[in-house]
Amino acid sequence: MQSLERYELSADRADTIASDKGLLFVHPRYGKVQDLYQDNFQIVGTYVDTLRQLFKGAMNLDFLTDIEDSMSFGEKTFQFVGHDWILGKSGKVSGYQYRLQNNQLGVIIFCKMFHSKAESIGSHLKIECSPWFLDNRSPKKVDQFLENIAKKVLRCAEPHYPAIHLAVDVQGWKPDNELSERMTCKSRRIAQFNGIDKAEFNVSEVSCIYDRSQSFKFGSAGAVQMAIYNKTIQAKTVDKFDYMEHKWEQSTQLENGSSGYDPESDVFRFEVRFHHSVIQQFALGTCNKETGEIGVKMNTYSEVMKHIQALWLYGLKSFKLKYNTNYLDPIWTILLDDIIFKYPESAYKDNLHYKRYYKKATSFSGKNYQLYIGNLLSACARKGLKFKKVLKELQESIIWTDITDHYENNNTTENQLIERLQESYQERILMGYSI
Repeated sequence: MQSLERYELSADRADTIASDKGLLFVHPRYGKVQDLYQDNFQIVGTYVDTLRQLFKGAMNLDFLTDIEDSMSFGEKTFQFVGHDWILGKSGKVSGYQYRLQNNQLGVIIFCKMFHSKAESIGSHLKIECSPWFLDNRSPKKVDQFLENIAKKVLRCAEPHYPAIHLAVDVQGWKPDNELSERMTCKSRRIAQFNGIDKAEFNVSEVSCIYDRSQSFKFGSAGAVQMAIYNKTIQAKTVDKFDYMEHKWEQSTQLENGSSGYDPESDVFRFEVRFHHSVIQQFALGTCNKETGEIGVKMNTYSEVMKHIQALWLYGLKSFKLKYNTNYLDPIWTILLDDIIFKYPESAYKDNLHYKRYYKKATSFSGKNYQLYIGNLLSACARKGLKFKKVLKELQESIIWTDITDHYENNNTTENQLIERLQESYQERILMGYSI
């Protein structure tokens, strides 16, 4: 799909000059399509919005005991790595039993997977970092802070592919009501919702429109997802507007010390969200075109930061906003061609061919996994075994990792899979298999 011709205004704004950075977009046959100069369009920031770092290992039982003792005594706060944390149980949706939260610092720690023994190796630790935590530290410092936590929470801790959100904020542009119809992506269904909460937390693998065409979401939360929304409204809703406005003013600072940011104009955000599994696929599939070497390191934040420009471009090419069947919408051309994530650690190189690695289908397909699990559940139900014993048998199976990988590639987490298995097993018991 092509880009429309671009022109910029001359110094006296009387003439137009062909320019690959111009904000006047022209169709070769039908003339002007969009003049973003009239709309005072500008980029007001490029950001890493969210980081969710996974660590694998076995739980440190001393740390777990401290957590459980504090909970049993009704203590609301927990001192850890030099900071005070709000201590609480985490919901099953997260997949973890306990949560340590410090919003001032901007970090949430989730630990101890629901359906995995503490002494077993697993993804027992997930650390979620907010934008303000990331802003105040270099990627290396972030890694060091998270690794220090991991060493105290887990035994044999190893970082295991983060999830990351990349964001670009703009002024002088807003979505129209037909945006979802002009967006091309793998998601085939479009749903409309009245409230942001319902769309944000209950919907995946659909294109969502909510808040009167102020916000859109395309794709699956378990893969690559594109979100487009009014950041001004969202920042005010979560009481972070002062923080964001300061960032927008800094990003648009002029030579005379003033800011180009317009406080009277709403800011819209384009956000590409990469799931842990997608980062892993890029790490395993990316190839060095010069040496033929396959695979790059993307286990930690600083390692992923080296490739964020390539990730951004991949996201923009996965979702295309069309002007018509032949041309991209002007805003998509800008996002593709003009946006550069300026981080010292970023090392985007032309010698790397970025590609996602997908496990090849074998004769033991997804259907085979379903049959294997179904037959095992039925056989165990006939014996009247407790589900915990059945689950232990499954998890100690030599193919359990292959099964969880298969379901994760189909947007089902290990925690969700185990909950389904428990429901299915309970149904078999109630149907009288054990009689």
